[in-house]
Amino acid sequence: MRKILIISTVTFFIILAIFLGWYLFLRNPSIPAGEVIRNSLPFGSRDNTDVPFSPIGDTGNSTEELAPFDEFDAPAANLFRLSENPVAGTIVIKRGNQAVARYVDRATGHIYDVLLPTGASSTLPERVKVTNNTLPKIYEAYFRSDGNTVLLRFLKDDSDVVENLSLTLTSPRSTSTLYAVSSTILRGDIGSVAPGPGNTLFYVLRDTSSIVSSAFNGTGLRTLLTSVFNDWRLSVAGNNLVTYTKASANVSGYAYTLNISNGTLTKILGPLNGLVALSNSSGNRVLYSYVENNRTKLFAKNLANNIFSEILPTTIAEKCLWSSRDAGMLFCGAPIDGLKTGEPDSWYRGKTHFSDRIWLFDTNIDIAQVLIEPKQSLGIDIDVSEPRLSPDEDYLIFINKTDLSLWALKLR
Repeated sequence: MRKILIISTVTFFIILAIFLGWYLFLRNPSIPAGEVIRNSLPFGSRDNTDVPFSPIGDTGNSTEELAPFDEFDAPAANLFRLSENPVAGTIVIKRGNQAVARYVDRATGHIYDVLLPTGASSTLPERVKVTNNTLPKIYEAYFRSDGNTVLLRFLKDDSDVVENLSLTLTSPRSTSTLYAVSSTILRGDIGSVAPGPGNTLFYVLRDTSSIVSSAFNGTGLRTLLTSVFNDWRLSVAGNNLVTYTKASANVSGYAYTLNISNGTLTKILGPLNGLVALSNSSGNRVLYSYVENNRTKLFAKNLANNIFSEILPTTIAEKCLWSSRDAGMLFCGAPIDGLKTGEPDSWYRGKTHFSDRIWLFDTNIDIAQVLIEPKQSLGIDIDVSEPRLSPDEDYLIFINKTDLSLWALKLR
């Protein structure tokens, strides 16, 4: 016992001597010792892991500094980053003659505007915080078309219960850039969500097995369809919807048009494994991807005349976006190395990420054009998700699914 005590005492003094020697001669004197020790602990200390919460309606001026722009934030090769931090959702609105990308920071729930360069300008985009109401861990955000209302989705108290909070933003009336905020909780077990025209929000209520519409604040709730199936995906098709079953490479999927006036379902596609469908804004064309013999295929269908156009190179339809100005035009992110077996399941689960080229497809004359290859231009891998077009279609905005950063591609 005495021998163990002697060994422990000697070991303690040896460690103490090493620490004192480091402290006096080797450590960086500009860094406090306490900070060095704290940073060596797992997950840091409570001081830097607790997330502050500001109640809704708190619009006091924020002292938080924005992250500086880096080399990928400069409009080189017409492709540049708008946010290095993960983003929950975005929209592009127009303010005067300038396009503005508005987005929700995933970690804090703060909302930012990025003023996109106009013309041939190569200046850095200007980023402005418009709300500082802290709502940690926002996983999804859906903006109304004017950007002044947004539905935030997050897990309540770190449980598996999804909370749906609608925020309405009111423009500042002073020199402050911060908007006033009011909030409303939307009730029910909400599944898929799709912002519609004006103030309309479409979503699936899984607890009642129904597809409904309402205003963004939940008022005016109207049931459009009730069925035994409750895991629909939604795509807005003009004044109606395209609804399709959740995609899996091993399960047959179906897509329908849903007439929101009378609740009529009309089948347009299926059975097709791994089916993902994306309507254009007029509702007369649909882009869809599916799996056949372990290979993903991509087609555009003109619903007016039943003409099909195969699109190559292939990709998942959700990585694409129809133009609203030029009928039949598509913007897509397509993997350089193609799609392997197990998609789209692995991509949805986050098990696979792609390095995309961004393409422009004209389905009217079957022409495809590469707009940019980020890997070649910037040396980075971009996995395009949630693409959005600016009102004048001079910018394509999208989230890089690899790290959830926000990017812009200047189209003209």
